[in-house]
Amino acid sequence: MKQFDTDTDNIQMSEDNKPTYIKEQYNNNCQQFFGPISNCTFMMSAASPSSKQKPNVAKPKAKAEKKRCGKPMTVKYYTHGNNGMLMKQRKRVRQVFNMWNRWGWIDAQTAIDDFDAFFEGEPRHCNITWTASSTLLTILLQELLKQSYIERQTGCAAKSLVKKQFGKTANSDKSRLDNISEERIKLTLFVLDPKNHDLIFQNSDDFSEIQDVQDAALMEIFAGHLRSTKGI
Repeated sequence: MKQFDTDTDNIQMSEDNKPTYIKEQYNNNCQQFFGPISNCTFMMSAASPSSKQKPNVAKPKAKAEKKRCGKPMTVKYYTHGNNGMLMKQRKRVRQVFNMWNRWGWIDAQTAIDDFDAFFEGEPRHCNITWTASSTLLTILLQELLKQSYIERQTGCAAKSLVKKQFGKTANSDKSRLDNISEERIKLTLFVLDPKNHDLIFQNSDDFSEIQDVQDAALMEIFAGHLRSTKGI
């Protein structure tokens, strides 16, 4: 405060002259006056840097990083939560495992546990060694993923599976597929389909005791000329 009036009364305000509505002063940056003031100029000091309010600037949200485990996807076929259905599905997968081994589509060293895991629908390297042509593999997977009993998943396209799960180059040129291979692809899809109740395996929870259904019998069932029984 700069005061220009030199004739003001030198009055010292006592506690008795202090206005009753003022009890305590909490703001140290302000000055309170308890008497008449005239011919004065009040000058406010600039706000200190610490007291300046900074505008709220929204920070750009970091893009959520996609979780990538580096493992290829597998086909989601199994129905967990339904033990009866799951058991039947596992028996069908075991049948397909035996078929592919007989046909020379997979290496004989491929473990059944690895083959079984390929139908779980979880990211995993299944270590299945494919020994048939990449064209057959590509078309087989394309047809398999179209089936209603296979759940749709992101990142589980046939081309991706061929490359990342089997280490092959996808080729979907059907002209390179022979008639026998076409029939065997259809037979594979038929065996996996839970709606085909004609395909009945031995009623056993021990997979080592499940009798393999041979190709001839499967083809008869597939053609609709034979009703399978537990003895097949």
